[in-house]
Amino acid sequence: MNNKTDSEEIMKKLKEAKRGEEQEIYAMENDIQNGFIVVKYKKFDVEEKEIMDGSLTMMMPSDFELMDEGLVKVKYPGEDRPDYIYSGEDTTVNLTFTMEESGQIDNEEVEEAKDILEKQIGRLYPASKIEDSQTIQAGEKNISFFSFDVPLLDGKVYNLMFFMEHKGCLLMGAFNCSIHQKKQWKKVILQMLMTIQEKFGPDESDQEKGLNAESR
Repeated sequence: MNNKTDSEEIMKKLKEAKRGEEQEIYAMENDIQNGFIVVKYKKFDVEEKEIMDGSLTMMMPSDFELMDEGLVKVKYPGEDRPDYIYSGEDTTVNLTFTMEESGQIDNEEVEEAKDILEKQIGRLYPASKIEDSQTIQAGEKNISFFSFDVPLLDGKVYNLMFFMEHKGCLLMGAFNCSIHQKKQWKKVILQMLMTIQEKFGPDESDQEKGLNAESR
């Protein structure tokens, strides 16, 4: 009788400890350097991934993958759809990238490009307030961004647009999720942007070395 009581007490304490650990995890401030994030009480592992055919790396949730081509055509029916669309399993959170190759741009011109697009968005969605308009540095790269909420038929969507120079062209990115997930994802996407790094191929690396040698 005592053995049974002792076992039940041990199991009870183990369950309480596990619940305590889970509550501690869910109460933590999201930091992708922990290797995971928690959004709406769901845990997502985070890892560094190669994106855009391997030309960049970025920390992002492990379940983010290139969206299926058939689904892309449904969710982005226009011909001006992004070049690359990464999404989680339920496709409610999306991260897109588009290379604007019609003209050259340098690192110092990125903020100016952001300002132009910001004004266009302001005219397109006059009822939406532009938030978090700023420029940060990820390594040697300037990354400019701004965010805004867009009202849709089934509720608002949080959008963050970001810009950087990549291979001499303007890289335009966008992140979007439901307004109900905005509070958690807003902090996470800003941390993700700080992890973007260019990944040069052998030929490009040699060119970079040559340019650096000439500048010395």
